[in-house]
Amino acid sequence: MPKVKQNLSNRLQTYVNLYGPNIFSINKSVLFCKICEIKVNSDKKFNVSQHIKSDKHIKGLARYEYQINRKQQQLLTATSNISKKSSFNKDLCEAFISANIPLNKLENPKFKTFLEVYTKNDIPSESTLRKGYVDDIYNKTMDKIRKIISDKKIWVSIDETTDVQGRYIANVIVGTLEENNAGNIFLLNSEELEKANHSTISKLFDRSMSILWPAGIQHDNVLLFLSDAAPYMVKLGEVLKSLYSKMIHVTCVVHGLHRVAEEVRNRNDAVSIKDAQDNIIKPGLENNLTYIKSNFAKLTLAIEQLQRQHIPLSDSLKIVQDIQKSFETLSGPSGKSVQNKFNQVQEKNRGLSAC
Repeated sequence: MPKVKQNLSNRLQTYVNLYGPNIFSINKSVLFCKICEIKVNSDKKFNVSQHIKSDKHIKGLARYEYQINRKQQQLLTATSNISKKSSFNKDLCEAFISANIPLNKLENPKFKTFLEVYTKNDIPSESTLRKGYVDDIYNKTMDKIRKIISDKKIWVSIDETTDVQGRYIANVIVGTLEENNAGNIFLLNSEELEKANHSTISKLFDRSMSILWPAGIQHDNVLLFLSDAAPYMVKLGEVLKSLYSKMIHVTCVVHGLHRVAEEVRNRNDAVSIKDAQDNIIKPGLENNLTYIKSNFAKLTLAIEQLQRQHIPLSDSLKIVQDIQKSFETLSGPSGKSVQNKFNQVQEKNRGLSAC
């Protein structure tokens, strides 16, 4: 008995019933794949079966199922009354902060989708991390700093600058003083100031020490204060000594050596160009350059060495002492001029002389 051919509508409905209405739909006389968003040839069952087995359909189905599962998970999360914070969000926030990546990068749609696809997690908004996790990470970091410093002797450095909006921003760095090696260094505090003077910096200093030692400032453990040689910083050093009696204030040695280097040059840029053109043809130029290189090249080397991180304090002091000894042997008017400049810089840095 010959087979009775199904009409088109019934045949298309058979495919919908077989694979599910979430896979196929019927649009008039066309079988439409919702997953791939294309028309499917339905003349023969073989054609439909081949489409179901195609890579495009399989990958599309996997994405579809993932999205369904994610929505179900979001629904469960939203409806469940769970106060526990997400460990993924915490780790994500901590990773961004550690890598110095602004949290607002999570608002980039492409980046957010990338993270969702490959981490299989819902990516929180910047606001969620900032309000719910940043404080926890900050407190965890501060506890770590307090544990490392504990009751050790420390040095403190404060420097201020202005940002692009003209605000005064001051940073407070602390480090442990170790006997035989460089200690640990931490950024302890960063604040916006109304203005930069000895009064505002003094209050910042005390606030920062209170952050480090919330149970009570250990005044006798602050042995060294480092700053630039701005007049208000020099005044601040004198004011702080009344509270931190064991503290020595040292201004930046590298800044001082730069001023000595300016004495070696002893010209402004415009004059130097003209003088250079005139001096090239003068006799004795080679001897003068040899004198500068042999006596003052060590000045550049000392600046580079002092700018390196993790140098023990004893090594830093030795670098300055070696420069001082080498300048004591300078002769001639130029040499004496540089030597006098170095001595003037050292005399102003009273704390360094006491070390």
